[in-house]
Amino acid sequence: MSLILVSCEDKGLENDGWLQDPNFPNPLTIDLSKKEVVLAKDNENANAITFTWTKGNDRGAGTSLTYFFRMDIQGKNFSEGLTPDETTAITEEIPAGVFTKSYTVKELNSLLLKNFKRPGGVVTNLEVQIIARVNNGVQYQKPEVSTSGFAVTSFSPGPLPLFMVGDAISGSWDYSTGKILPEKTERTIYNFIGDFTIGSFKVIEKPSSELPSYDPIAGNKIVYNETSPRTADNVFKVAEAGRHSFYLDIDKEIYAFGYVPYENVYMVGNAITGIGWDIGKAKPMTWDPKNPEVFIFAGQFDAGEFKLALDLGNWGGRFLMPAVNGTVIKGNANDNTTVQLMPNGSPDNKWVIETTGQYELTVNPAKMTIVLKKL
Repeated sequence: MSLILVSCEDKGLENDGWLQDPNFPNPLTIDLSKKEVVLAKDNENANAITFTWTKGNDRGAGTSLTYFFRMDIQGKNFSEGLTPDETTAITEEIPAGVFTKSYTVKELNSLLLKNFKRPGGVVTNLEVQIIARVNNGVQYQKPEVSTSGFAVTSFSPGPLPLFMVGDAISGSWDYSTGKILPEKTERTIYNFIGDFTIGSFKVIEKPSSELPSYDPIAGNKIVYNETSPRTADNVFKVAEAGRHSFYLDIDKEIYAFGYVPYENVYMVGNAITGIGWDIGKAKPMTWDPKNPEVFIFAGQFDAGEFKLALDLGNWGGRFLMPAVNGTVIKGNANDNTTVQLMPNGSPDNKWVIETTGQYELTVNPAKMTIVLKKL
């Protein structure tokens, strides 16, 4: 510490409070052209709001400042401490010499819809921040920060209909016979669950027109195709007939396609905490359209027995069970992962958990497997 203090004294920084929040007579400030913004669809190219900030204070010989602009929903503390999946804050490094940033009506409305997941017609309170980071200092110096906020009313841009067409979904490659792909998040996320046959299909924007289309590429990614006709390589392929889930996110350019033979999977038994053998209250497992083949539940399991119901409230309905009654699963790599379908709940085979604890249960009805993992 003595070395640090001497160094500070030698460089004349002891009064700059480099371990303290900056405190200057004329601090960095950010100003907004408006505090309340109402966006309108018929005015998409107009300026919605402009942010202007003052130059940060000099931090000593050889130093420079880099500016960062941040925006998030008010009260989320710019998503600090959240996981990447939970983060909504946007952060942008500002080019040198630039002290202003603007959004058009279309840009700001798209940000609210796609990034902040806010529907049209609601008021959203947003927080903005400009950060002046110190570069090349002899010691670390805290950045200057200025924060402000504004309210914005978004609008709904209207749906963007998409259609599935092909011998696997609509029976032929007649582009006028496409089946609608349901829109879950406006102009962004689509999800269809239904019957497919063996074959292939495409996703198109306009009935009767092959292009433009959203085509699959490696890594479960998609590309927007306006020029290339259909080939064996730019279609979605179906290898097994039956009930599938097709999930499409055109904003993130990803898709998920998987065989989903059953709509729900429920856990019942005295190993299921708080449920017991009440088939009417069997606990549903979680299904994710981005990972459509599996059902997952993470939480406490009690020492005891359980089985998996496919029909809530019906002991004579369909069940997923082990091949042998009393099959023990411990939550390790030695467990038997085999699952069998018992159409009428008979024979009455059950899995056994020997030790109460926190587990993650993953069931894949497409592959007929079960995996228990101790947490």
